[in-house]
Amino acid sequence: MKDKLQKQHDLLESIGKNLKDFQKQELSNLNINEDCYILGAGKGSVKLADLVLKQGIHCKDGILIGLESGVYKGIQVFEGSHPYPDENSVSASYELLDLARQIPKDSTVIFCLSGGASALLCIPPYGVEIAEIRTLYKLLLNSGASIQQMNIVRKHVCDLKGGKLGEELSHVRLVTLIESDVPGDDVSTIGSGPTVPDPSTYTDAISVLKEFKIWDVVPGSIKRHLIFGEEGVIPENPKPDEAHHSNHIVQIVSKSIGLAETISKKLKSHDYEVWVSNEAYSGDIKSVSKQICSKAIKVLSGNDSLKKPAALVFHGESTVNVKGSGKGGRNQELALIAALSIEGQHSISMLSIGTDGIDGPTDSAGAIINSLTTLHARKKGISPENILQQNNSYAFHEEMNTHLKIGATGINLMDLQVVLID
Repeated sequence: MKDKLQKQHDLLESIGKNLKDFQKQELSNLNINEDCYILGAGKGSVKLADLVLKQGIHCKDGILIGLESGVYKGIQVFEGSHPYPDENSVSASYELLDLARQIPKDSTVIFCLSGGASALLCIPPYGVEIAEIRTLYKLLLNSGASIQQMNIVRKHVCDLKGGKLGEELSHVRLVTLIESDVPGDDVSTIGSGPTVPDPSTYTDAISVLKEFKIWDVVPGSIKRHLIFGEEGVIPENPKPDEAHHSNHIVQIVSKSIGLAETISKKLKSHDYEVWVSNEAYSGDIKSVSKQICSKAIKVLSGNDSLKKPAALVFHGESTVNVKGSGKGGRNQELALIAALSIEGQHSISMLSIGTDGIDGPTDSAGAIINSLTTLHARKKGISPENILQQNNSYAFHEEMNTHLKIGATGINLMDLQVVLID
């Protein structure tokens, strides 16, 4: 069994370390015959810009906001901060806004948007400090709110999100290219929709904060801003039925299902019978783990149409209600929960990874576990259950050498789980 587990580990590690090679991008004909401007934000914005330039399109000028600074094929790349915005995010966002306002009327602008833009592209509204925005983001990320719910709030505490940047670019032909990191691929949610009209309201934002019981601890300046918005003192974000710009189009060029299907081909080449989830999951991390492990155990016990050796591929984004003071990310925590569920003498392993290479505020992308992981931990005097109560999955995987650290991948297609069963 140990030999099988080692082979599973090696295959899963190979998939994790080469994630960007599995990305599937589909770009429809842009029909752009003139020089254009390229703007963008997000962890995958540079790779999206590269996709554009490979079409033979010439860029007059451009600014992208990512995780590193530099110049990419003549486009200035500014460094922002993620998952919490900082002064770099703000200064870079002002640079992008300044260029956007200088672009001549009737020019063509391509905006490259991917996950991470909610933190990387950020200009706090009047009367709100960036430190207070950071506090809000931390509260949201630990609350258990979904990405859709978090971004409803984020769109209402920024001068660019929720379609406001799109209004700044109403004088140009705007093509927004999107890499989706959101279950359901709602373009008004991805990256908090800076160029897309926003159907949500200030009232919705307040309701989210109250639903997850963080309204009372949100900084006062933010509460005042949201209340003023609800009362109509501050204008609402541009709405779909009002912001009609016939010269603005949106195109999703990359989704998590494309990544999952490409990985399935790799698994089939290793003689695995593969099952791929057709839809991206969402929901509480415990229910997601139950969904994954239930399917795996059915296959393991011979109660599924899928025959061993089998591989399962899941993709999506879970939520974690953080109650402990430990360190980790949702993939590391999901891996630990799953390790407990599959514990035993079986040839079964799982990779759980953030496709951007960053799992929460850590240097890890996720973890690779198997059916012996928690058994070995107990022999070392480590209680997986206690670790979970503290939300301290990072310490567990560091001690058990189950981390996968690969650095930023340049893509952002939600989270990925691959389960191998022999």
